[in-house]
Parts: sequence; structure tokens; C-alpha cells
Amino acid sequence: ADTPSMNLNTATFDNAGILWFTGQAGYYGRLDPNNDEMKIFKAPGGTGPYGITTTPDGKVYYASLAGSHIARIDTSTGNATVIEPPTPNQGARRVWADSQGNIWVSEWNAGKLARYNPATQTWQEWPLPGQNPRAYAMYVDDKDKVWVSDFAANAIVRFDPSNEQFTTI
Repeated sequence: ADTPSMNLNTATFDNAGILWFTGQAGYYGRLDPNNDEMKIFKAPGGTGPYGITTTPDGKVYYASLAGSHIARIDTSTGNATVIEPPTPNQGARRVWADSQGNIWVSEWNAGKLARYNPATQTWQEWPLPGQNPRAYAMYVDDKDKVWVSDFAANAIVRFDPSNEQFTTI
């Protein structure tokens, strides 16, 4: 009842069936559907938690739009660890995991698509085609192709990581 105004945004289930969610006002949380127990956490870096995803092995990551970073949530403690992309102030908006557990990030301010490899802790970034792109929502399909909506171009862009090529639809 004393929960803050969180400005809720996105949700994902972890592999244990716990629902994790983000609130742009600077929070993230979890809900256990088995007993309706809810826990709210203050996000490191304050405002911005936006997109959220679960990797195939059950790790949970969220993107912080205002904070321009991603974070990995320890699902047992609820603590989040900030992971900084290479481009400052890029506006990490959405995240999605591929079949290998890589984290794909749409970078709103930078107009780029980024990939974070947790195993090697390395980043790669690719600018979307066109002038002044705005990478918004994204999805990684079952063939590990990345689909991104470019808000500025009013288009869908597909990225093939195997040849690093974009196709605008």
C-alpha cells in the first residue's frame, strides 16, 4: 500500500516462474505468483529502468533509458549490478536475450543496436541504417536474427549477426 509511484514499464518471468518488472521512476521489482509476495528495489543509478529480459539460463537483465546502462539482477538477492555500454548517454531502451545468452540492446539516443556478451564481458555496437535512427523496441527470433523498430524512420529493421547486415522493411 505504501509503494511509490513507479511508472511501470516492462515485465519478464525468470526460470523459477517469478515475474520481474521495471519502473522508470527508479525501481524494479518481483512478484511471486504462487503467494503474491512482492518486493520492490531501488535501481542503482536512479531513474530509467525500462526494458527487461530473461536469458535462456535464467539470468535477468534490464535496460535503463535515463541511466544509459543495462543491469543484471541477482534473482536470489534482488541486487542489480550496472553494466556500462561503450557509448556514453546512449539511452539503452530495450533488451532481449538470444539463444546463446547474449544481451541485445536498443540504444535510443545513439540510434544503435548493441550486443553484450556476458561470458566475455565485451560489447559490440552497430548504427542502424538511415539518418538519425531511433532504435526502440526489439525482439530476437528463434534464428537469432534481431528485429528492431526504428521510430524515426517508421520502419522495422532486421539485423543478421552472422554477416552484420541490416535489412530495412
